[in-house]
Amino acid sequence: MTAIPAAPTPGAALPAVTARVDVVSIQSQVVYGCVGNNAAMPIFRQAGLRAIALPTVILSNTPHYPTLHGGAVSLDWFEGLLQGLDERGVTQVARAVVCGYLGQPGQADLLAQWLPALRAARPDLRVHIDPVMGDRNDGLYVDAGLVAQYRRKLVPHAHGMTPNHFELEQMVGRPLASIDEVAAAARELIAEGPEWIVVTSAAPQAAAPGTLQLAVVTRADCQVLSHPEIAIPPSVHGTGDVFMAAITARLLAGDALVEAARTAAATVTGALARTRDLGWEELAVDG
Repeated sequence: MTAIPAAPTPGAALPAVTARVDVVSIQSQVVYGCVGNNAAMPIFRQAGLRAIALPTVILSNTPHYPTLHGGAVSLDWFEGLLQGLDERGVTQVARAVVCGYLGQPGQADLLAQWLPALRAARPDLRVHIDPVMGDRNDGLYVDAGLVAQYRRKLVPHAHGMTPNHFELEQMVGRPLASIDEVAAAARELIAEGPEWIVVTSAAPQAAAPGTLQLAVVTRADCQVLSHPEIAIPPSVHGTGDVFMAAITARLLAGDALVEAARTAAATVTGALARTRDLGWEELAVDG
């Protein structure tokens, strides 16, 4: 007969291990709207991943609305939040770290101090960085100092990156007119550390009418994917955050890079179609 353990003594501590965490998502947090962690977390949940959100800013909404409240997480708080991940053992169990919008250049400095030790201790953990700085419609919408910080401090610590066309131009310091120029610029970043760069809205001047292009670039290859361009109100943001979450989820599931990018693009297209059909001013990630 199998013995049944006796109930623990009342008040005795039960053994416990760190809770499962698949992804640490380090990016913006808004109360109203669907950008940053508000856009990424539903994608991770839909993929069956357990993700935790570490905010870089806490805002009432995105800055394009007439009013805005909140601000960047202070550097001492941000440093403490990163330290807390180590102290609670999260960095020993997580499978990926995703970095997106940063609230100030000093946060890039702190990430550049934190990531090398993490990668050295956990070679299997993936670091994916979306250098959220702006787009061709809005221009640069972060502190200009972050452009150099992303290039100097964070590119070397990424396994993969997902800049849009505008952000890639910012990081290499020149305009890019063709897919060949996009691929060459992406490989400049790859030479500094990343294994791959997926450029969203790549070479928009060269795309067929009504379509957007993705350039999936590695050291040895560049594949171009296209997907429909869906008309949305200018207030809708967060597509890059959805794309990064979706490609990360598919890569963790074992997909090859090109297929992961294709699925991520389809996820974004589906969210934009729902947003259009609902007539919302914010992205409809989960309906």
